[in-house]
Amino acid sequence: MTSAAPSLSHAPPPAAPSAIAACRDTYLANLAALHLSDPDLAARIEALPFAALPHLLPTRDGRWTAQVHAPAGAPVLLHSRYRPLDETTALVTAQLRARAAARQEGPSDSDDDSVGPKSDAQPASANETASDAPLLDEGRTHEAFLVTGLGLGYVIEALERRFREPLLVVIEPDLAVLKAALCASNLAGPLQAGRLILLTVADKARIHERLRGVLTHLMLGLTLLTLPHTQASDRERCAALTSLVRDFITFSRLQVFSLVRNARTTVRNISFNLPRYLDGPGVEILERRATGYPAIVVAAGPSLARNIEQLAALRQRAVIIAVQTVLKTLLSRGIPPHFVTSLDYHEISAHFFRDLTPDDVGDVALVAEPKAAWQVLDAYPGRVHVLHATLVDDLLGPAAPRRGALPAGSTVAHLAYYLAEHLGCDPIIFVGQDLSFTEGLYYPPGMPVERIWRPELGRFNTIEMKQWERIARMRAGLRRVPDVHGRLVYTDEQMYVYAEQFMSDFLQTSRQIIHASEGGMRLQGTRVMTLRDAAAQFCSRPLPQDLLSVGGAQPCDSTPDQAVDEPRRLRRAALAALAERQRELREVRQIAAATSGLLDRLVRLVDQPDAFNRLVAETDELRARMLRYGRTYELVVGVSQMAELRRIQADRSLSDDCEETPAVARRRLRRDRDFVTAFLDGCDFLMRMLPEAAARLEEGAA
Repeated sequence: MTSAAPSLSHAPPPAAPSAIAACRDTYLANLAALHLSDPDLAARIEALPFAALPHLLPTRDGRWTAQVHAPAGAPVLLHSRYRPLDETTALVTAQLRARAAARQEGPSDSDDDSVGPKSDAQPASANETASDAPLLDEGRTHEAFLVTGLGLGYVIEALERRFREPLLVVIEPDLAVLKAALCASNLAGPLQAGRLILLTVADKARIHERLRGVLTHLMLGLTLLTLPHTQASDRERCAALTSLVRDFITFSRLQVFSLVRNARTTVRNISFNLPRYLDGPGVEILERRATGYPAIVVAAGPSLARNIEQLAALRQRAVIIAVQTVLKTLLSRGIPPHFVTSLDYHEISAHFFRDLTPDDVGDVALVAEPKAAWQVLDAYPGRVHVLHATLVDDLLGPAAPRRGALPAGSTVAHLAYYLAEHLGCDPIIFVGQDLSFTEGLYYPPGMPVERIWRPELGRFNTIEMKQWERIARMRAGLRRVPDVHGRLVYTDEQMYVYAEQFMSDFLQTSRQIIHASEGGMRLQGTRVMTLRDAAAQFCSRPLPQDLLSVGGAQPCDSTPDQAVDEPRRLRRAALAALAERQRELREVRQIAAATSGLLDRLVRLVDQPDAFNRLVAETDELRARMLRYGRTYELVVGVSQMAELRRIQADRSLSDDCEETPAVARRRLRRDRDFVTAFLDGCDFLMRMLPEAAARLEEGAA
């Protein structure tokens, strides 16, 4: 990868050779650390000649500043010529205080909870230095920072001094400034630890790759800090990078919070779906089954009306994968897809499958995530392939059958896309994939929801008005984005997040992605075509008759009787495993209850070291007993996700307390007690739910 072009319109004077020589050891140590955490960026930095660096100037306190030029040509100092570290520390203090004050006053319309207020705080007075700026108690919650502008790295040193092992995401698009910072400041520690992430290019896929590994920390709060020089020298590129980081956090936060909020529903659905999970093969038998053939993913956007009639003629020349929302619409038009996808938690999704008969669906196969509402899998009358679930492995242990997995998707359209990749299809053609309100519509005409609206319709309340009401309901979260024709259309926050996941996937795949919806948001990584043109170019040969047949799913040496008996054998083994899991669950709950009682006593004995230490030994014994039931322990934690998230958040706050005082000990004990209380509640949930799951399995195990 070539180095980025300098961001300034007038090249700065080169750094003085004497200054570079003085910084040589610091630079080499930083570069070695950067090679460990980000070798690609390290190579780009190394390829940039020192002559391209801004001019390093000594300051009165023995450090450095540097001069760059703004696009208009005016010189800009990265730091003052006096006490750059002290002044940067004061700036950080002032911005943290402003953030804390903004939170106490309550969120404003411009606030973003994931990264703090969008408006920039005023810098501190130059008279406020590191020595007289008091440490802020609320700072303990600010362990992850998004810093716009690296300068010469003093902001990193200031944050490292103030916080214990903070996560530092730094936006610095100017490689020359970045290389100068590696010369001027010792950044090797946070670079080696992976706590300093440097973002230099507005590349969505690259940013997602760099931030994915620190997602948990970002979800627990990210504070925005801005160095003043970026507003004068590199505003546009910094803004573009900041926007991509915000989008990633919004996208990730929705996924994480959805998992936390629906943790128990997910466990119930997976457990209740065990009969379908055990009775037939998963997607492992479909892998690369359609290599080299095109796939058409049929989503439920408003633009589907433009292309739906063409799909009937393409079924013999492309693998058609539909989302659950459009299944009945396609069947009513005589266009049975090859596959339909389902993953939604809520039982309302069963509406898309009720009243269908085996004759209606024919050879249409349902591919479902195991977390999908169990009512969906019960209602579907055709062939079903259920994806792998780690929870099933935890529940059943060795009795769990092998099942294939696909990446986790946020929507049924994501699942349809991942299935197309799993099948080996290329290209993958999208229709009805709008992710926006094309022509002011929420759904394409003729969708089942119109039947629900029918009693409300009349002269002054038309279908079009109902569609717009559905959109206007989210007016606070609407945003305008360019569509495939270059026009601006409305989308909402949720669909924008879904688009983020699609674009991240598209930018990493080797498949050709065709956006043939003829409407909707423009997506990076796609080629825009009409469906007619895409069909003419890619759907030219018929699919083989047995392309998607699963008749050979059973081992070749098995007899028909063995094939019929296999689901019954799996169910009996699963029932035995569930019984053992319930026995272990009772043991785990007894240990947790005993631990809860000990924690209550420990809180009262913090000021009595001898008695306290005797009880600590008892808690160690209980912990050792709990370790014997690791699989069951993880099951309970899985249904106590909010408690686990709160414990991580408490741990992050407590890590800043260097001295173990009685007050800190009480905080740790309260944290542990809160977790154990939630853990006991998780045990009770599983003890009620698992017998119900076992009863569903028993129906076919005899």
